[in-house]
Amino acid sequence: MAFKKFEGLTALHRNLEHVIVTAHRGASGCYPENTLLAMRKAVEWGADIIEFDLRVSKDGVPIVLHDETLNRTSDLEDRPEDFDLAALRCGNFSYYRFGVDALSGRRLKIPAYVKMQIPTFEEVLQEFRGKVGMNIQVYAEPAALQEIYRLYKTYHMQDQGYLTIASMEAYESICKFDGKIEVCFTPPWNLRGTQEALKQCKELGCRFVQPVVEHSGPDCYRLCRELGLRANSFYADTDLNIRLLLAQGANGILSNRADVVCDTLNELGRL
Repeated sequence: MAFKKFEGLTALHRNLEHVIVTAHRGASGCYPENTLLAMRKAVEWGADIIEFDLRVSKDGVPIVLHDETLNRTSDLEDRPEDFDLAALRCGNFSYYRFGVDALSGRRLKIPAYVKMQIPTFEEVLQEFRGKVGMNIQVYAEPAALQEIYRLYKTYHMQDQGYLTIASMEAYESICKFDGKIEVCFTPPWNLRGTQEALKQCKELGCRFVQPVVEHSGPDCYRLCRELGLRANSFYADTDLNIRLLLAQGANGILSNRADVVCDTLNELGRL
């Protein structure tokens, strides 16, 4: 699949006929999640945005990891905050494989790759800035956020990526640091597609929102259009589910299988 040219979030937001394809933790349905390899494959597949998660090491380095602990995806145990970056680099982060849905993933007895290091936020920025949009899910504690903000500014990420946050405390912290940092606010899962939540996101200055498939539908996507929000629905991995979402009016899909989303869109003449 040919590489897409990324022209920035504004261009992506304005093109209402284009279905935004977001790769959840990179190409996580086929490659180790939240790794540089998974992100490279997602870009090759044609994703518009790569989604990944940030936590912070013991020595204050933002690293790419979803869980509160290292246990599921690596051969290390306990929290990332208990290890400095050098120690984290000794781990192998290819111990988990997604299944066809969220419930069928499994931890592997042996790693999928002989070596698979955890990436840092800065490494992701160095490799992918300007090539693809970034949905940066922030799970770091408030005290550790300053370094994430600094790197965002250092790499001039305005119109390149947004920080996805779930608390007003984080939102206020971002505003104090730099009001130009773009955010995507995520209320509790079952509320994200409601009128109240979507209007709140609009008031906070969000351009992108992330409703959950089980708690959204045609009314949600209709209101998103009225409010000027782009909804990247979480999530759909199969051709059938992707088609169902599109029929409801979704014009953005977050998926572990961005390749399947692109194939479906191509069949429908919408890629």
